Amino acid sequence: MNKFTWWQKDVIYQIYPRSFKDANNDGNGDLKGIISELDYLESLGVGGIWLSPIYASPMHDNGYDVSNYYEINPMFGTMEDFDLLVSEAKKRNIYIIMDLVCNHTSTEHPWFQEAIKDKNSIYHDFYFFKKTPDDKRSSFGGSAWKYVSQLDEYYYHYFDESQADLNWANPLVRKEVAKIVKFWLDKGCRGFRLDAIELIGKDLEKNIIANGPRIHEYLHELNLMSFDLYDEALSVGEGWPTVDIALDYTRRENKELSMIFEFETSTLDWSNNRFGKYDPRKVDFKVYKEAVTKWQLGLKDEGWPAIFLENHDLGRSVSRYGNDGIYRCESAKLFASIMFFLKGTIFLYQGEELGLTNPYFKDLSMYNDVDTLTRYKEFVEDLKIMSHEKFMEGILKNSRDNARCPMQWNSKANAGFNSGATPWLSINSNYKEINRDNQISDPNSVFSFYKNLIHLRKNVLSEVLLTSDYIDLSSTYDIDTLFIYQRKNNDCSIIAINNISENEISIDLDKLNIDGYEVIVSNYQRLKPSGMLKPYETLVLKK
Repeated sequence: MNKFTWWQKDVIYQIYPRSFKDANNDGNGDLKGIISELDYLESLGVGGIWLSPIYASPMHDNGYDVSNYYEINPMFGTMEDFDLLVSEAKKRNIYIIMDLVCNHTSTEHPWFQEAIKDKNSIYHDFYFFKKTPDDKRSSFGGSAWKYVSQLDEYYYHYFDESQADLNWANPLVRKEVAKIVKFWLDKGCRGFRLDAIELIGKDLEKNIIANGPRIHEYLHELNLMSFDLYDEALSVGEGWPTVDIALDYTRRENKELSMIFEFETSTLDWSNNRFGKYDPRKVDFKVYKEAVTKWQLGLKDEGWPAIFLENHDLGRSVSRYGNDGIYRCESAKLFASIMFFLKGTIFLYQGEELGLTNPYFKDLSMYNDVDTLTRYKEFVEDLKIMSHEKFMEGILKNSRDNARCPMQWNSKANAGFNSGATPWLSINSNYKEINRDNQISDPNSVFSFYKNLIHLRKNVLSEVLLTSDYIDLSSTYDIDTLFIYQRKNNDCSIIAINNISENEISIDLDKLNIDGYEVIVSNYQRLKPSGMLKPYETLVLKK
């Protein structure tokens, strides 16, 4: 086999620490809670854990507002807890990935506090200040400029007003970020997910916010000063790139990022109007198939895809793309199967392997997410361009809190998240039916399905899945909700057949030339291929 890195061969599991496991029973998940479930993650088969931010933070945006990059938020534990997590995970052949928030800091960070004391401070140029604000808007709603009375100036914040954007044109900022990366890599972390990384090259004077003119210079420099000094360190960027832009970030010879996430395939239920995700639309699965194929073919052999269904910023996939009613298990397995036989690194989000659903909280007071609450204020209260009822429909599908509910471990109080203290965010009411303990010993559960997919990908089919071509076969049939693709090399061929609908579909299997193929994956326990596909059926065949 060609030489591939650990992060190309392993599956990476994202943990939202505040919602994973609460060991000290204070209502918030913590590092000791994660340590207590490492055996579970080892049994699932993952090779990496990506931790959403655990740095010191006032938690206005749940840790994505960092006030000290070198300290652990006491909510999550201590640096000794982190060191123990790294060492215990390593014993189980699991690496720890941190979340690097380097587009902005908390306004409580010492850099910003110094910046607003004195215009002549070296830290004033760490951020963007302006005497007179322009009409730029925050992605969370409202103006992107916030007034500072003691300076008589405004500072720029792309996100919440508690998150001031860093000025990467300042070389001192870039050196500080490289220093942060090296600190954590030296402590045994094996890489970073880089939050909102496409924004660091912004040129506000030219109204360029994302993918600015110097961003590749900045990322190449960061790589040379930090990531490239460590063996197989991972850098996966968060952005909303086109295929061509993704290639610019991830071409190996460019030495910038290992991978970059794309959101084209995971936000097809967002409207194109100003309401976006809060005005959800029906997913067009013809467009979905085309997008998956475009990203599989577009990166060629020059870049490496980062593949995911869920993360902390999206609603649960089975509630958005699948059917979280009578076909919850079938549709959860279907989308997992579609994902696992593609080329790229698979990222799972906590609870995805259980087929967790959106909680469908009916009361706005049950939501914590700053984006949800500020958008409600903007659209419903201030501008009065959306009704409360209409906005709540959007929240039920796409609020970020839908994926942030505490993990559902068992049917006991608080779903086993803790010993009874009130959780920071409400538990999904279906936890007694859908939880880890109900699934872990059931060979037909969503958990067992995911576990088998990870085993196949890592131990049985790694050669063909790492090296083979991707061929879209969907055009063999004129059915929008039928997604068929093939992966093959000289030694092995895999055909994945997927019915993305709640209707039965009849297909002529002879068109696929499947003689000699065996069924290796079926969410209906089929032993032989069938031309009558059941609702949300997935069949994976191997020759």
